[in-house]
Amino acid sequence: MVKSKAPALEGWAQTRNLAKLPEGLVRSILGYAGESIVIGRALACGYNLFFKAWRDSKYDAVLDAKGELFRIEIKQTGDGKNISCTSGGRSGEQISRSASSRETVLTPDESDFLIGVHTFTGKCWIVPTEVIHIRNRKTNTTSSLEDYLEKWKIFSEPPAGIRLEQIRKGFRSFSIAELRVIARKLGITQKPSLNYKIYSRGRSVMLKSKRDWYVLEIWNAIFSKI
Repeated sequence: MVKSKAPALEGWAQTRNLAKLPEGLVRSILGYAGESIVIGRALACGYNLFFKAWRDSKYDAVLDAKGELFRIEIKQTGDGKNISCTSGGRSGEQISRSASSRETVLTPDESDFLIGVHTFTGKCWIVPTEVIHIRNRKTNTTSSLEDYLEKWKIFSEPPAGIRLEQIRKGFRSFSIAELRVIARKLGITQKPSLNYKIYSRGRSVMLKSKRDWYVLEIWNAIFSKI
């Protein structure tokens, strides 16, 4: 009887932890590896990336694109299927696993963009933090973020009529009337619905307001044009 071959590992996964380091240490190392990969990817795009000097900074880096400075949060994924979208952690985690969690969904008050990176392929998902905040999920599947895959142009070539400053600041502070105007310019004609479909397989989330609907639709339209 011929044994079936194990499925091939994706990308560089076959080289994971060749040095046989303790698994707990490797998980931490992979986070740093992901950050380094994002630095290289940004540089290859022509963007300058300034990294945090303080470990507990609210964001990981600042990306300079044409003089516009974007606060960047970086999250690595080892399996390429799920991306953590939280800040904070357990209070006293290094002492007790029973300590209460302080993890919260990322907020645009703390960063402008999340860059999720698959450590074993280098793929990057470039997602506005306010999109993550409105979705309000601590973990997002990469399949639900396909519209944001490798969209590095968002930092330098926004669609006509959208300023780079607006890309950095987002749209959550706009009035409903202002959002309607932007939506029309981007060709958005459907009526707002609080039952919002974000997953390709039909799953949806309940939004808190029509404002959230407009913000998500505006970002969808922008990324579809990049």
